[in-house]
Amino acid sequence: MYDQSQYPHFVRSDNIFLGPDIEQSMYYNKPIRQPKQPKAEIPTYTIPEAATFLAMSSGTLYSWYASEHPILRASGYLKIARESVNAYITLLSFRDLEEAYKIHLLRFKHRKSLQYLRVAMSDAREKTGSEHPLLTHEIDVMQRLALIIPGRGKRARRAITLGDSSVPDYIPEVVKTWGIRISKTRNEMFPWRYAADDDVSTPVAMNPEVMSGRLVLTGTRIPVNILWGRSRAGEDIKNIADDYRIDERQVRQALSHIDEAIPKVA
Repeated sequence: MYDQSQYPHFVRSDNIFLGPDIEQSMYYNKPIRQPKQPKAEIPTYTIPEAATFLAMSSGTLYSWYASEHPILRASGYLKIARESVNAYITLLSFRDLEEAYKIHLLRFKHRKSLQYLRVAMSDAREKTGSEHPLLTHEIDVMQRLALIIPGRGKRARRAITLGDSSVPDYIPEVVKTWGIRISKTRNEMFPWRYAADDDVSTPVAMNPEVMSGRLVLTGTRIPVNILWGRSRAGEDIKNIADDYRIDERQVRQALSHIDEAIPKVA
């Protein structure tokens, strides 16, 4: 496990288009898949890329992973040489993105405060001994997050409230949201920019087994960034849709998901 205190100099970029020095470092030092390591656990996403796919602010995601007091723990770091010092690029795995998206939904759809989530996650790590408690343990989403302790023998199943000592009140809407946006059985995630108000639409998807886990149109292998690039180059939406034999609405939805996140380049 990586101790952030060992890495005093992080490179931050809110731009998905990284500089040539970083891209070259990533090309020659990209994470190597270990024997039997699930693809979902390989750290291959930069923070700007992950933020774009999840339709989040890269600044927000950076603060969650690489600030002085991070809420979440990144799976990896890429060391690069910069200005005679060791610098580090935060790298995230698909599982990291899953955990970040759960926090994102709690924060922006269900209005949990950042202060509460910070305390709850710290509490969850202490009680579970896991760096990624939202992934490794059963966590019910209530008025407060609650760690579920399975029953054994005569001991009944119980819930330990995280981040607060109040009695939790179950909020099924949160679990429903996670179920819609993250499919554990299919190992797939359906981020959606408008998830705060739309519990139905799943126009884009991510799966570590499909196109190396990059964002695609749901049910296809069509990368959303390819559609975005063609659109930015001035191609008509109808022509793009016809080329891939998909509906224009699919293209428009995908573009609306990432268009605000990717910087406009003249």
